[in-house]
Amino acid sequence: MRKSIIRGALFGILLLGFTIPGVAQAGGGGKSCSNIGTWFGVVAPDDTRLTGWVASALGKSSNEGTNIFEFPNFDPTLGLDDPPFKDAARIGNMRGNWKRTGGNTFDYTFMGFAFDASNVPVYIAKVSGQVTLFNDCQYQFTTAFMDVFLPFKSPFYDQPINPEPISLGEFYGYRAKVDLPY
Repeated sequence: MRKSIIRGALFGILLLGFTIPGVAQAGGGGKSCSNIGTWFGVVAPDDTRLTGWVASALGKSSNEGTNIFEFPNFDPTLGLDDPPFKDAARIGNMRGNWKRTGGNTFDYTFMGFAFDASNVPVYIAKVSGQVTLFNDCQYQFTTAFMDVFLPFKSPFYDQPINPEPISLGEFYGYRAKVDLPY
């Protein structure tokens, strides 16, 4: 009697183990690609010359995690001659989060400071967008929109100084690989 109860319990646990992945795929449309890794900005899928940005997507699962974003040649003035943009000399590294929205699609938000020539913050940039992975998960297509906050305001609760999100455009990224020289 005791053996049959233990066998039944083990069989139930085994069935549950087979059922959970099927339910997860049915609800999320299946997980095709992981965006975890390092991505370098490239001109286009058929032109892998670097454009200047690099992003690292980190996480304990392929459903959500953190971003580290660097774009040292980004023009923080956005070509504008109005404060706070005209005073911006550089933008620092940005940090944020990402989450899966579909099989190969992800949403993200990250933030960082724009600094003047004396390293005084002149605004906070909050960038959000969507990422779609394609071509065997080796490329990404990214949209980016930015809200701008004065450095003494909260990017979590206050309103941005721009009335509409600023479109930063569309970008392509290429997944970094381990590529030994021998």
